[in-house]
Amino acid sequence: METILSGLRKLNLEKNLTRQEETCQDQKTQDKPLKGIYRCRVCGYIFNEAEEGKPFSSLEECPVCHVDRGGFQQIR
Repeated sequence: METILSGLRKLNLEKNLTRQEETCQDQKTQDKPLKGIYRCRVCGYIFNEAEEGKPFSSLEECPVCHVDRGGFQQIR
């Protein structure tokens, strides 16, 4: 029983640390001005950080052709 409880405590601690790290990363990206512009090489979709209100790093894939973030080119 004690082994199960210690395992659950460890798992809970790891989850809390992960959430804290994600929060710190989100705060760091919010401190940077959003001014990058990226273009999808496949379909030409333009991702403008300022217009979207979020950093390019939050984009997982192109909303039009679904190519992953690696298929984008920074144009400004």
